Amino acid sequence: MAEDVRSAKSTEGIREFEAVYDRPHCIVLDSAYCSMGRMIGLKACRIAGYEYYDAVILLELVPECGVTSDDVAAFEKKLRTGDYTGEQLKNDPEYARLAAAFDKAADIALAKGPCLIHDRLSKEDILKKGYSCTSVYTFASNMKDKIVRARISPLYCDVENDEDVIRGIHEEDSIRINWHRAHSDTEWGQADAYDLCINTDAFGRDYSAELIAKAMKA
Repeated sequence: MAEDVRSAKSTEGIREFEAVYDRPHCIVLDSAYCSMGRMIGLKACRIAGYEYYDAVILLELVPECGVTSDDVAAFEKKLRTGDYTGEQLKNDPEYARLAAAFDKAADIALAKGPCLIHDRLSKEDILKKGYSCTSVYTFASNMKDKIVRARISPLYCDVENDEDVIRGIHEEDSIRINWHRAHSDTEWGQADAYDLCINTDAFGRDYSAELIAKAMKA
């Protein structure tokens, strides 16, 4: 039988009901491919005064590591269709080289001040460094719209067959799934792995950015 909340026992003073949310040092944003995650993350940062970092920008912080975006793209080709455990990736020398560069870059980014990091680290990584963190996941539920968005990318703009575009979307997510496994005991894209999940088809690009910005300004 459902409880009538209007007559429910008061929860005042019960610690388990009174968690207080504080502005985090870092937002870690995972985004399903074509959920507009990068655009949303960048706009949220502009609204709230956080710095935005993704793979490209992080690598610019650590040129001494000698890791390029081309290196990352080459390694991630095998993550598109493979199914790897976190341990398998951690034992891969090339993965270790790339991950070390991103980890060093994250240290620099975090030291600069409040920031959002897209895709490359997990909430666990940030907490281990001694910073507070809120994890966010963006996804999109409308495949037709995702296909249209995918075709804006140079990767899929010349692909005529919708099925091939859909296959590419799934492969892009496979990269994210595999990478996440090496950084977290949680499963990428599962609701209980995140503090906030946003269906960007339901809320739109701009309001999704505002929701994340609210989490930055608490």
